[in-house]
Order: sequence, then C-alpha cells, then structure tokens
Amino acid sequence: MKKLLCYVFLLILSHKVNAQDSTAIAPENYTKPQAVQLDRSAAALGISPKVAAKVKAMPNPPVNMALFAVDRRKAEDRANSDVIMVISIDQQSGKIKMSSIMRDTYVNIDGHGMDKINAAYALGGPQLAIKTINQNFDLDIKDYLNVDFYSAARIVDALGGVTVNVKQPELSYLNNYLNELAIYEKIPAVPVKTAGLQKLTGRQAVAYTRIRGVGNGDYERTERQRNVLVALFSTLKTSGSQMLPAIASQVLPNLETSMGQMTLFSFASSVLNSKNKVIDQARFPLDGQSAGKRINNIWYLTADLKATTTALHNFIYKSIPPAAK
Repeated sequence: MKKLLCYVFLLILSHKVNAQDSTAIAPENYTKPQAVQLDRSAAALGISPKVAAKVKAMPNPPVNMALFAVDRRKAEDRANSDVIMVISIDQQSGKIKMSSIMRDTYVNIDGHGMDKINAAYALGGPQLAIKTINQNFDLDIKDYLNVDFYSAARIVDALGGVTVNVKQPELSYLNNYLNELAIYEKIPAVPVKTAGLQKLTGRQAVAYTRIRGVGNGDYERTERQRNVLVALFSTLKTSGSQMLPAIASQVLPNLETSMGQMTLFSFASSVLNSKNKVIDQARFPLDGQSAGKRINNIWYLTADLKATTTALHNFIYKSIPPAAK
C-alpha cells in the first residue's frame, strides 16, 4: 500500500511540470523528441531463444536497460550515441550496476555490417541500438533511456548539480564544450575557473562528460560519464523520499524512454529505498580483450567479443568484477 500511494503521489506530481522548467536549457524552438515505441518481439530486440531461456531460469534476474546519451544538437538530428551503458537493477535489493560499452567498439549491426557500435542509434534509433547490444553481447535488454545535451543538463540541475573532481588539464576542454553549447542555446557560458572537487551545474556536467582530448581518450571519457551518474545516483540514494517531487516533476519528464511512468516510478522507488549505497561500475571491452585498429582508414576498437561477453555476464549476473588485464 505504501508503494502504491508513492506511485499515485508521483503520478500526480508528474502532471504538474512547469513548462518553463522543461525548456529552460535548450536552443530556441527546440522540441524534445518523442520516445520510440519499440517492437518488443524477441527477434526485433535481438534476444536469442538461448538467452531468453537462460534468464528465465534465473531465480532473481536483474532488469537490464540501455542508457544512451546522443550527440544531438537539434531535435531532428539523427545522432550517434555518445554514451552507451547497460544499467542493471536488482529488483529485490535495488542494487545498481553500471556497465559502459566503448562507443568505438567494432561490432556487427544488423542490416549494415561491421561498424562502431555507437552508429547503431543513428542508423536505426533505439530499436536497432538495443538489438545491436543484445546480439553482440547475448543480453536481454527490452527498454531504453535516452538523453541529449539539453535534457541531461536539466536533470542534473533538478537534482541540485553534481560534485566531481575536475583535473587541471580538463579545464580548457570542459570550457570549450561549454562555449559550443552556449552558441546553440544563445546564452553566455559560465566557465569552470578552477580545478578540484566541486559542484557542477547541468551544462558544466554535460561538458565534463564530453571531454576526450585529454588523458586516455575515450577510456577516460566513459569514466567521467560513470562518475557523473554515480554521483547523481548517490544523491538520490542519500536523499531518499525528499527527492521524489523533483524526480516526478523534473527528472522523469526529461527522459526519453520506452518505459511507462508506473514502471519508472517502481524503479525509482526501489533505488530510493535500497540499503545498497554503493554502485558497481565497469567498462567493456577490457584492455586485454581489445585493441585499436585502422580499417579502411577509420579507427575502431576491435574486441574479442566472446571474452567480452563472458566478462560482462560475470559482472552483471554473478557480481564478479572484471579483472584488470
């Protein structure tokens, strides 16, 4: 009954979204793209009978969903997915696991041949992007969450900003991305002036997650992305029910997703009520199972997909952290 009342409360709040809040961070005349209605057949989602049977036999399988962040500056852009993650939620404990998939990973995209995995979203939207993950890594993802630059920034601001440790070499790159966003939004950028542990605004956090020109390239970029998400989830977990109004009125409306409101509320409640405060995170493919390679003069991250699938499954289903190689 308590959970039911919580859902009803959230549902009421979600219909009281201030129109100004939903457009405060976006270019002029920007309209949030509508969620894609997925074809939920196993074939369309790329879930093999073997994988479906394996998951069905598990006593408490986690719910796996895809999280994308697209490199979209205008609503009509068909963009690649800058962020590709598998978010796994234990339905009983609320435990969260976060698995980054390197966006340059060389995989087969159904109907298009071998390409970078991040191209699947631009080629066929979330339907093809989910299918590509499932087919290449033997997963059972049925739903997705997606944000772009502007909705991600609004979500971070709704949760009060995010605290991360900005390194000195990252500052100039972060501020360059801020300036780019400012051009599209036609508003002045607010630069980050000093390095160190600090709270970033939504725009600043988005710019931080886009950095790849310093450090270990895209490897460190996926780490920055996870750092921001872990910090946001940690805020949710420590705030508990105090965060429910913000989630309902400002976070959920800014998510493009295939899931219904009640399903989202259920997951939010599970996370908020979880006693597990630590979020496990990992990046795939592992260094020892992948290598950069130029094919037709394009750089790809080639991987041992069989070994990567095993490591990913061990992490998601068996809580075995990937071994450094």
